[in-house]
Amino acid sequence: MNSQSTISDRREENTYFVTSNDIINTLSLDKNYCLFLDIDGTLAPFQINPEQSFIPKTTLEIIKEIIELNIPVIAVTGRDIDTAGKLLHPIEVPIAGLHGLDIYFSSDNYIRPDLSSINFKKLKQDIIKSCENYPELLIEDKGYSIALHYRKNSNLENHAFNIMQQIKSFYPQLKINKGKFVVELIPHQADKGKAIQTILNHLKLPSVLPIFIGDDLTDESGFICINQQSGLTIKVGSGETHAKYRLKDIDDVANFLFLFQNRIKNLYVKNSQNQNGEKICLN
Repeated sequence: MNSQSTISDRREENTYFVTSNDIINTLSLDKNYCLFLDIDGTLAPFQINPEQSFIPKTTLEIIKEIIELNIPVIAVTGRDIDTAGKLLHPIEVPIAGLHGLDIYFSSDNYIRPDLSSINFKKLKQDIIKSCENYPELLIEDKGYSIALHYRKNSNLENHAFNIMQQIKSFYPQLKINKGKFVVELIPHQADKGKAIQTILNHLKLPSVLPIFIGDDLTDESGFICINQQSGLTIKVGSGETHAKYRLKDIDDVANFLFLFQNRIKNLYVKNSQNQNGEKICLN
């Protein structure tokens, strides 16, 4: 399914705001789990300047504890790999960056399509020139995509979209991604759903139940992919979506992760009892 059809087919049916406890109570006890997490708007609060974004230390600590319970955690983000890694520091996780264009497992295991035919330097120059009359538009160079933010002035949405649409006509290898106060030109290969499927294939986990939490339009292909795996999909905030559940904001996401970590830890302790009923201590 291509990205255009997923966008046009998305729906709000059976998707409602719930508490973190409501979702935790749906988890099966006989499954292995895998967490896919968006960053901006999911783990990190919205900032007018994306360079000022951060993930709260308490959230990072919870993610670290989840990883220590042998639960794979993967970041699936519009950020480039390096920036996402800095936001997640000090924890290290696989990252699907640039909306799934780049997939980083480790320093010697990295997936990226051949993009040598695209002149990204000229692309950036074209966008800069087109934005000369709109100083409130912020250009973000991600290396293999260019994002145009109108966070400082939401009234510039149409101008930002028109600029990128006109430039796109000269770059057939690129597509337009629309997000919260941003329009981005990015290679066609970028797709969070395809990236998630690639990662699931790579992990080769038996009877895995994948969970994906995201907040933006570009997360929809990821929701569809996880739904096809009979996994759990969670939309953060309002708006039409394919996700099965909603959480209100990043605080609810952090609370969900905290409850998830406790649930898995308690289950691990229960299953680690020896024949005498004595609990084996966790590290």
